[in-house]
Amino acid sequence: MVFPILFYSLLDLTGKCSAGIPRGDILQESNVNTHCGRLLRMKQFCLPLVVMTLVLCVLIVGCTSQAPPVPPTTVPVTTTQQVPSPSPTPSCSLVPGPTQEVPEYESVDVTIERNSITADPTISTIFNGGQGLGMVQLMNVTVIRSDCITENDARKNPGMGETVTLMGTTTTDRVIVVMTMTSGDQYTIIDGLYPFHT
Repeated sequence: MVFPILFYSLLDLTGKCSAGIPRGDILQESNVNTHCGRLLRMKQFCLPLVVMTLVLCVLIVGCTSQAPPVPPTTVPVTTTQQVPSPSPTPSCSLVPGPTQEVPEYESVDVTIERNSITADPTISTIFNGGQGLGMVQLMNVTVIRSDCITENDARKNPGMGETVTLMGTTTTDRVIVVMTMTSGDQYTIIDGLYPFHT
């Protein structure tokens, strides 16, 4: 804003100094140390300086101005919708397997009892002894529940009345009892379904 005012005032002053003086005389008079001569010399010096300053200002403004924002381009995205697969139902075998016959000299007696209280549907396996009472090294009890949860517990060298109690369900559960004898032989003496009764 200052440069245009300075430029116009210089033109105005030199115009006043040269009013009524022929062109050739103005050039000769500019060499003289007069008021008009000084103004003409100032015009010769300042005019290119003002023009260069204006050009520099235009260039600076042009270089520092931000480019217009580029509108964002939208890229179409294809999505594949995944169909939720049904959760796999737990697989467990509620079908009883075969049992082995224990030799008479190693025979033992085991009883299975179900608790009839729905809040606590436990399954108790009771060791009742037998001819092989002192020959049982381990009694292993497994309950495969109808909800496919497997519970397991064992007793080493069980005595008369030794009990293993595991949690069952309020439906039918599978109970497996395996005896390991001191000889190293294993016998599955019980593998059956035991329904819950109220």
